[in-house]
Amino acid sequence: MERDVRSLLEGLETTHRRVGRTLADLAPDAWAANVPATPAWSVGDVVSHLADGERAALAVATGQPLEGADGGGTAVASIDQWTAAQVAAHAGEAPTARLHAWEAASDAWRWHLAAVEGDGWRQRVPWVLGQVSLRTLAQLRLNEAWLHGHDVAAAVGAAFEIDQATLAWMTDLAARVIPGGLSRRGRPHPGTAILVRLGGAGEWLVGGAVGERPEPGRQADLVLEADPLAFVLRAAGRTEGEPWRASGDQALAADVAATLHSLS
Repeated sequence: MERDVRSLLEGLETTHRRVGRTLADLAPDAWAANVPATPAWSVGDVVSHLADGERAALAVATGQPLEGADGGGTAVASIDQWTAAQVAAHAGEAPTARLHAWEAASDAWRWHLAAVEGDGWRQRVPWVLGQVSLRTLAQLRLNEAWLHGHDVAAAVGAAFEIDQATLAWMTDLAARVIPGGLSRRGRPHPGTAILVRLGGAGEWLVGGAVGERPEPGRQADLVLEADPLAFVLRAAGRTEGEPWRASGDQALAADVAATLHSLS
């Protein structure tokens, strides 16, 4: 389904504001707390990772190559190595420095996006798995900002809510990554159609392999029905199991469960 990019900007602003409030309330020693969702990282590491991600997004959106990318500047060889190098580069930084860096990076990213008009959202830019549109990159960054904000809040025992604009964009991403996940992880189902129903967030008809788009109205081989936030958290690897009801091709359902991944 087509979404208004104004709600994407709204979600980014709301989420960044929510992350900022969470970080501002942290006691100094909380910055060293381990984050269970990313067990190799402290709260401070996660914040530096977010700041570097926003800086990288702004860089590619303004025509600069993706740091750490392949020779063509279009993709990184390993996401894990890329993010680990980012975090290592900030080892020993004080909490205030990490906080200020994140604030500056997130503000600059939002300000850039706020000036984009019309076809500018279709601009193709390099990102960690290859070329994406600027709109998709903004959506990926919103997804990551909310998830890592939620991770930090969980690590320090704080609440972290989600607004409807952010949830709508995150559910859209979680559904649309299904074909790419199946193909990248060696379990494509070419020619199949998957219907994802996420309550009030909407429904999506997606293909069983990257690049495939089933004809509207086609009968689905698999139907997945789930609570929107439960689906988002499962797609991001924050929960396990299968928080959906699967009707139809159960082998396809098992492969979706094994390959679903919305962080990139």
